[in-house]
Amino acid sequence: MSTIFDYLKTNQYESFYDKDFTILDALALTELTYLPFEDLVSTKISAESYLSLQHLANQFEQVFHGEYPPLSMVNAHRLRLLSYLSSFKRYKHIHALAFASDYSLDSQKQFAAITYQIRPKEYLVVFRGTDDTLIGWKEDFHMSYMKEIPAQIAAKNYLNQISQHLEGDFWLAGHSKGGNLATYAASQVNNDIQKRIRTIYNFDAPGLHTSIRHSEGFKAIEGKLQTIIPEHSIVGMMLETPEINFIVKSRTFGLLQHLTFSWEIEGDGFKKVPQVTKNSLQVDETLKAWTASLTEEELREFFDLFFGIFIEAGIYRFGDITVDTLGKVQKMVENKKNLSPEQADMIDRLSRQLIDTRVQVWKEHLPNLTKLTDFNISEDLQEKIPKLEKLHLPKKIRSLMANKKKDDA
Repeated sequence: MSTIFDYLKTNQYESFYDKDFTILDALALTELTYLPFEDLVSTKISAESYLSLQHLANQFEQVFHGEYPPLSMVNAHRLRLLSYLSSFKRYKHIHALAFASDYSLDSQKQFAAITYQIRPKEYLVVFRGTDDTLIGWKEDFHMSYMKEIPAQIAAKNYLNQISQHLEGDFWLAGHSKGGNLATYAASQVNNDIQKRIRTIYNFDAPGLHTSIRHSEGFKAIEGKLQTIIPEHSIVGMMLETPEINFIVKSRTFGLLQHLTFSWEIEGDGFKKVPQVTKNSLQVDETLKAWTASLTEEELREFFDLFFGIFIEAGIYRFGDITVDTLGKVQKMVENKKNLSPEQADMIDRLSRQLIDTRVQVWKEHLPNLTKLTDFNISEDLQEKIPKLEKLHLPKKIRSLMANKKKDDA
């Protein structure tokens, strides 16, 4: 069961002139971008600001000395990745530049991006996915009802700026929300910039708002998209997703498959499986049905209230819960109690509705089951949930559902 690390070791002596840039090279650099390179990689777009991965790793060690914030995006896999990329012949002379990071509690934005020079006039632009901030996660859920989130606007502006200052062609990449940002940015820039984009690597990323998905800008770059999801994808099935190119075998299970270090590889690509799991399809249908049954105002208020309970308790990053844990938990309980009766009812009602929706979807996948005495689906839910067949689902999911119905028959 080979992983990205096996690919890196196998090709460590191959230069990019001997062996061309591959999707696995893009994945490695995409994961590297989760590391905290703030204040290490220059924000400037100029040759004198370029920093090789070899020197970046040295500076990284000098700054952190092996001590990292708890529950942060720094983990053993990414540190091993930095060690490989900074020492292997193929990667150590890649230059990092134009690091951008914008975190704002007020505008509810979490954005970060970096550009890597692979060869002269050839660049990989990577957009970081959701990090360890609560605002980053809240912004993700905003995508369920907002046409455009602040991070997407920042991604478009970043790509415009990079393309104005650098000559040559680009690959774009991102994991999770980062893949969404890469796809969105590519669809929003002008045609001259779009022509300079070679490929957009979309690693298990949520889709786009329907208006963007069917825009002329998206259609112009759709053929350059490479969409990759694991067999039990959840994040990569959300919203209106592009056509899926690869369904990847993973060494782990459930939501943990979102972590790309578990993805299996073969040669210069991924080990493929023919379809996603049944549970992946059911979770996707659940989330689509739940959001479709609610208004934009209900979704906005629900996420504001839910995340507000944590943020108002002083939990801005996951690691914050490790400091004065008891005090923060008590504050969260207090925040929940301080909600108005209407607000508390909304959180409870929508949470129950999500659970009911999951049970409803489960029942629809059990055609021979006529009665479930252990579960009572509320009449309100039965009236509000649209028929699953009427929801807009990607062609790939529709075909998989059709195949499943044939099997059940």
